[in-house]
Amino acid sequence: MNSQSPIIMYRLRLFTVAAVLVLLAAADTFAAGALFVRRIGSSHQHQLLSIDSYDATVEIRDQVATTHIDQRFYNSLNRTVEATFVFPLPEGAMISHMAYWFNGQKYTATVKERQEAQNTYNSKIRRYMDPALLQYLGDNVFKLNIAPIFGASEVRFEITYSELLPYENGSVDYNFLLKTTELSPEPLERISLSINAQTSRTFKSLTVPSHEGGSDLNIDQVSDSEINIVYGDENIIPDRDLHLRFQTERNGIDMNVQHYAPLAADNFGTDRFFAAWITPPDDLADLAPMPRDVIFTADISSSMDDQRLEALKQSMHVFLDLLTPIDRFNIIVFSTDVRAFAEGTVAPDAGTLEAARLFVDRLGARGFTNYEAALELVLAQPIRPEADPMIMFFTDGAPTWGETDATALMAMFTEEHTGKRVFPIGLGDEVNEALLNNIAAATGGFARFIDSASDISDVVTNLFSRASAPVLRDLNLDLGELPAYDIYAEELPDLVWGSQVIQFGRYTRGGDYDLTLSGDLSNQPFNMSQTVNFGDEAGSGNIAVARLWAREKINALLADIDEFGEHEELVDAIIELSIRFNILTKYTALYADPDDDDKTTSTPEEEAARVGLYFHPAVPNPIASSTNIEFEFSPDFGTRRVKISVYDAAGALVAVLHDGMLPPGKHSIRWDALAGDGRQLANGVYYCKLELGGYVLGQTLVIQR
Repeated sequence: MNSQSPIIMYRLRLFTVAAVLVLLAAADTFAAGALFVRRIGSSHQHQLLSIDSYDATVEIRDQVATTHIDQRFYNSLNRTVEATFVFPLPEGAMISHMAYWFNGQKYTATVKERQEAQNTYNSKIRRYMDPALLQYLGDNVFKLNIAPIFGASEVRFEITYSELLPYENGSVDYNFLLKTTELSPEPLERISLSINAQTSRTFKSLTVPSHEGGSDLNIDQVSDSEINIVYGDENIIPDRDLHLRFQTERNGIDMNVQHYAPLAADNFGTDRFFAAWITPPDDLADLAPMPRDVIFTADISSSMDDQRLEALKQSMHVFLDLLTPIDRFNIIVFSTDVRAFAEGTVAPDAGTLEAARLFVDRLGARGFTNYEAALELVLAQPIRPEADPMIMFFTDGAPTWGETDATALMAMFTEEHTGKRVFPIGLGDEVNEALLNNIAAATGGFARFIDSASDISDVVTNLFSRASAPVLRDLNLDLGELPAYDIYAEELPDLVWGSQVIQFGRYTRGGDYDLTLSGDLSNQPFNMSQTVNFGDEAGSGNIAVARLWAREKINALLADIDEFGEHEELVDAIIELSIRFNILTKYTALYADPDDDDKTTSTPEEEAARVGLYFHPAVPNPIASSTNIEFEFSPDFGTRRVKISVYDAAGALVAVLHDGMLPPGKHSIRWDALAGDGRQLANGVYYCKLELGGYVLGQTLVIQR
């Protein structure tokens, strides 16, 4: 190996990298993030290692966010070590890219079958070679093992992930987990986060409540539909995550479509991809309330300790407060056996409400958890033809008495129970989330899961308000003449206020097509049509849409495996999709090393040019007295923080030429090369570094007088 020039900054030296990113089940244990090192092959306790810099760029297009993270850390020890970096990603995030840097070149990983990648990785590590491996195991917590890392060397890796941002009660939320760095024993030299948010509608509002009013945050509204957000600081250990929330203008029920037409290099095939969002209006003032028949069903088994039981009782009193004169209700509680407040639903007059409160106050916790008996009684409750049936199903555990098999319990929901929407509320870590989600999906409801410290009454209030709003039932999205296929989900659930319905699919030919959305709204027929352009030109649209479609298909295959077993045909189909769309599953891994025939490589300059960032040669150079430092960056970056620094050959900082926000375009900054920090600069070699949006570029400057 050749030694690096001393002008290469960021303490970049020769290093070799081997990386394993493993999703761990115990997400809460590592929710903060941590970086440790120990000797290779050693069982000795880890030592903490510091993170140098953490740069991220984010693109938000409506509700699809793509985040790119570029992270560097430095092994200041004088021995070769193995590093372990543990960090979480947001729920639902889908990693599609991993790369590491070696000798100034970037090596990009490709997806391989998991065991094949693991065997190759192990083989290379035993020979102290340079592989990188990323694996998926579950729950969106990742562990990065890096070895061997030589003493006094820098490690740099990048990941890119996409996610469908959650929508709830009119707002869309993006969370960036800044606290993943908080266990670094030393402050980070730099952290930066640049977000470009665009919407096909108009922004009604955009806030960053986690960092509101801070001098380290800049929000620049480019237009009604585009906003840039920049967060950055130096010498810092972040103490909280960054939370961004926005709302867009909508009139009535809204339909929004994104697409992607693949390039040949994508290896996705020639057919296109689409995602359609259907969103209810935020304002329900013009919609008449419907009478509701509501059954509050609650688990009072022995696992409901005094604190949980009191919280449940409070939430049931809140539920009684929310009833209106046109409603009817009942309360059903279950443990080993099941009891009901009334034989059927009753009107919420003064007498029944008083009796219901007394019934609630006298409840005690005991016995097992009998879902079967509870569901039998709940589903037998009479419902008025004109009423909207709602079943709130509260539990803090999985079924332990009566029928406990999830498939058998799901079989209880037959056609005769159509329209009886169930809204499960799962408390704590012992609930069967898959079962409760399936019950909600099968009945047109939605589930909520909360930890033991949460206020149950707040959740009940929110859920009851949403679930009791008018619902668009029997929803159907007619794609008209669009040549579409491979659609997920084929049958759309009810559209409940405060939530969304999303459909993914493929199409063979783009153009303008008339889409029709129909259903039943407040017992009245509903119909709306909209002309939508489905892109046809290769490369148009958002590539994340293609990968989100692939993930939906993989999820459907995984559901088949859960139901029918791990058949080879199903596993092979998942592996094929994972490799073709470059996304991780539990059956695949991302792998790269300098000797890998499938690897792709690029230099920092090539990477920067790909996104429209250019650091032009200084003129003049060599320098007698002064020179012009010139650079440019594309409008895709938006207004960004730019830092330009000059170092001597020993790595000492001699000047900061600029450190602040700049708009896109060409820029020129003059440097007086005669002085630095108040002293005369000697003839010799210097290094000028440009930092922008996570990219770091450099060039050599020579003072010669």
